[in-house]
This record gives sequence, structure tokens and C-alpha cells, in this order.
Amino acid sequence: MIHPATPDDLPRLLPMVHALAAHHGDPAACTLDDLHRDLFGPRAFLSVLMAEGGYTALYPVAQLHWGLRGVEMHHLFVTPAQRGAGLGRALVQAAVAQAKTQGARFLTLGTHPANDRARAFYAALGFDRIDPGPRLRLKF
Repeated sequence: MIHPATPDDLPRLLPMVHALAAHHGDPAACTLDDLHRDLFGPRAFLSVLMAEGGYTALYPVAQLHWGLRGVEMHHLFVTPAQRGAGLGRALVQAAVAQAKTQGARFLTLGTHPANDRARAFYAALGFDRIDPGPRLRLKF
């Protein structure tokens, strides 16, 4: 079941954030306090959708010159045990649904340029490449 993160989810979320950082070779510097501040604090600016074995982190973006709202998918993480079972697809679909409720007209994200598997995954979901570079967008 995918649901918006609550403060009670943070102890489960933090190890997944750290695992994604490790996957990218980055230091795992995020703390529970950081997550609480960014998701639930007075100046929160991220939202997270949680599932057993995965999450996606989202934040609003805009194309002011076009008068359009959008959402950036900052993270999509699925634990190795859940990969290939459709959880990533379900999290992306939940992100699109949430974005639409916020009046967004697009969802954007970035991938590593050499991550052909991720690029194929997003292409199968209807994302288009934003040239130049490793950015992708799904319009709705």
C-alpha cells in the first residue's frame, strides 16, 4: 500500500535514503532530524510517498513563462528484494496521481546518463527525454 509519509515512517525511510546514497557513491549524511524538517517542519518542501520496500520523494517546480505547475521526482528507490515486482511502476503512478491533484501538468526527473536500465524503465512509462542531458519528462 502506497501512502504519504508520516512522521512514524521516518525510521523506515532513513535507511532507504542512505541505501540510495550508497548506490550513487555519496555519503549518507541525511538524519532523522533532516527528514522531519524537510517533510513536516514549518518550512517543509518535500513530500514522500512510502511503500513497503520503497519510496519516492517529490517537490514542486514551475514553468512560470508557460504558467505551468510540475513536480520533480527527486528520488525513486526500491529495495533489491522488491525490484522487478512492479513497485517502482506503482510508485511512479502514485507520484503522477499526486502531482495531478496539485494541478501539475508534468513530472520530471533525472537519471545518470549511463543508467540505461532506468532510462528504459521511464521510457516504458511514457517519459520523454529532455535534450540535452539526462533529464526526462512525462506530460499529462
